[in-house]
Amino acid sequence: MAWSLALAGCARGDAGRRVGPARATPRIDAVASADSGAGDGGVDAEPIDSGAARIDADGDDDPVDVGTGAIPTHGHFVRVGRAPLALTRICDLTPFAGALFAAHANQPLGTDGATISRFDPRDAKRPFSVAFDWNRPGEPASGGGAGQGFLRVHAIGSLLFVPDADPPYNGFGLADRGTEGYVFSSDEAGTFAAPRKPHARPPASAAVLPRAYHVIDVIRFRGRMIASTGSVPPTERAWHGSSPGALHAANADGSRWTYEVDYPFPWQSGVWRLGYLVRFGDRLYAGIQDYDGREPNDYVVFSPPAGASSIRREDAKAVRVIGTAQTLRWYVDMPPAEEGRERRPPRLFWIAAARDGVQLRVTADGDTWSIVRLPEDAGRPTDVTRFRDGLVILTERRLLHLSDRGEIAEIAAVTEKVSPFAWGDIFCAAPLAVLAGDLYAGGQRDGALYRLEEGFESAATPRGLVVR
Repeated sequence: MAWSLALAGCARGDAGRRVGPARATPRIDAVASADSGAGDGGVDAEPIDSGAARIDADGDDDPVDVGTGAIPTHGHFVRVGRAPLALTRICDLTPFAGALFAAHANQPLGTDGATISRFDPRDAKRPFSVAFDWNRPGEPASGGGAGQGFLRVHAIGSLLFVPDADPPYNGFGLADRGTEGYVFSSDEAGTFAAPRKPHARPPASAAVLPRAYHVIDVIRFRGRMIASTGSVPPTERAWHGSSPGALHAANADGSRWTYEVDYPFPWQSGVWRLGYLVRFGDRLYAGIQDYDGREPNDYVVFSPPAGASSIRREDAKAVRVIGTAQTLRWYVDMPPAEEGRERRPPRLFWIAAARDGVQLRVTADGDTWSIVRLPEDAGRPTDVTRFRDGLVILTERRLLHLSDRGEIAEIAAVTEKVSPFAWGDIFCAAPLAVLAGDLYAGGQRDGALYRLEEGFESAATPRGLVVR
């Protein structure tokens, strides 16, 4: 591996149809979900102090430039195009080194297909390219001959990190013959080493995670690189007995990430995975994915004491807000400082699928949640991000502006019958990202990339570009 843990200082329509006028309505509940057990408080609960000394910055990626100026009051999405080897879904978008990197999958953890694409709007002739191909063409497909989905691509400490959600053949036996997972990393220009010949094996730069069936996410936490997985407990045999979710921690040179802490414990018969990760208030949040749908809790919070060299089971707390929720996405909003005003505290947003549907929730204290009520015709939420001077929410059929006062205003609407942002997989939802002051969204039908254009759609818009 070419990187070391010098990461502790790093922080992350029909043509002619008019959409407007935008609607503005209070939409954030004043109290937490009735079944959360957290009581009253909602976004009025005591917030996390953004000015307090912190071990880690909140979020999951390095900080990004969200652009300047005002969010458009009216806009429409245009189809930018598809990358070579684009798959059915784009699961994540991350700006890095002047380009936008997309994580692609077909049916994550279910069918073959895993690529990373690169979009560089500065290259007028060839804006799309393949950054990493884990389809392993020509190799035996029996038993899953390719990676089965890339779910996240993270910019951390001047490199890109991509977890291998479901490795070919359950691993290549580089470190563990039962099963093993991988994390791929780029160089500082965003270039990934190609699979090694012969037989398209993991590149030498790939990190190995012994005992991991699946690697769902990666993050920097307390100066170390951490991965969330579904794994084999240290004393157990692969493909027999229990399979808890686990966190794996990287060694000093990043070549091997070893099993450190798990959930649930004591181990139980069945399959669990720890899912998407985020830092908030010096705690690490990890979604839970229970294969059998019987898990009563929604996520795990890890809170090791300052100075701890590892994460222990006693540092973990399982939390039930809804029950058996599947975390689709976390996002920490860090409002910028404004002249003459005290910086507003950060908020953690959480998109999860549960018995009440797919809901967007928000917390200021890390414990007490409120539902962000969206327009009924907007469809399910898929992502939220800061864009220019505000916060935007992508749903299956709308792009919405969430004001500081909790009001919702419509910016753009999807006008085609089947939305390119329709949600249909618990591991993958349409993502948002900002690059060079523009807002992009990832499609879920053919892996196309979309960009928000200011103003209403018109008959003059080039055919084939309008979301229709």
